[in-house]
Amino acid sequence: MEIFGRRRAGSLTILLIASALARGDQGWEGQIVSLTLENDAVASADRHYTQGAFLSYLSADDALARWTRALSDSLPAVGFELEARKWGIGVGQEIYTPENLQSAELLVDDRPYAGWLFARFTLQRRGLVSRRWSALENIHLDLGVIGPEAYAEETQKEWHGEDPRGWDHQLQTEPGMVLRYERRYRFRAWGEPDGWGLQLIPHGGGSAGNVATLLHAGGVARFGYNIPDEFVTAAGPRTYKYGAYLMLGTDGRLVFHNIFLDGNTWTSSHRVDKRPFVADFKAGFAVILGRFEISFTQVYRTREFNDQNSADTFGSGTLSVKF
Repeated sequence: MEIFGRRRAGSLTILLIASALARGDQGWEGQIVSLTLENDAVASADRHYTQGAFLSYLSADDALARWTRALSDSLPAVGFELEARKWGIGVGQEIYTPENLQSAELLVDDRPYAGWLFARFTLQRRGLVSRRWSALENIHLDLGVIGPEAYAEETQKEWHGEDPRGWDHQLQTEPGMVLRYERRYRFRAWGEPDGWGLQLIPHGGGSAGNVATLLHAGGVARFGYNIPDEFVTAAGPRTYKYGAYLMLGTDGRLVFHNIFLDGNTWTSSHRVDKRPFVADFKAGFAVILGRFEISFTQVYRTREFNDQNSADTFGSGTLSVKF
């Protein structure tokens, strides 16, 4: 009987540990630091959108800075019940080049060399729409500089080991500003919050500014085990789960203005004839290891300008730490 009791106690302990690993909200209600790196060298040589990097911080739920609290209070929560708010800051850099990096001449039929160095200020709000639907909206203000001061040439040469010869033709110095808005919805199509499940996440939004003015819409499907649910708030003490998922997604953009194709706003510069509609198709996976989430996505992007020879593809990897 004693041996049988010990076996039962041991089995119960294992079940309790497994249950503890499967509970919780994975810490999305806390602070989050994320690093995203994007690079076309994953699938091809440097060309077009050749590299991007973005480091961001999101506050804990409702630990708002004064300016974000005042902004949030002034905006109605349309279509969902507001449950949580975050503020965030970040810094990023994007690098754009033509396909031919060996020519020192201006390549009039290919996109301009350009760099964009910027800071981002964020207000995020989320809440319930119904029992199976949740909403999350992000409002971003990006402020930065385009031109040599973005240090794109130096970054490309240092990180890629390339020696492009056409950076003398890059877009000229120009301050950049863009206001971005995105609304995402999460629909739990199958499964429970813990365990196996399928989520469908449609989204839409737009941007306005001298860097980019556009409208976009699309969606993502995520299937896996203990899929993170960044859309809702947690009840009880914070815990961290373990899991993994696969994802497929698409995003279509109606582009009215793109400075990296249309050229400088107030001065004469190299430009190309952009296409008004651009689509991204992406596939990837993510692994959740307690406080850490690691994801990788491969993106296929349709042609962005008329003289572009073929579509582009690049990889995107993100590491997020929750605390």
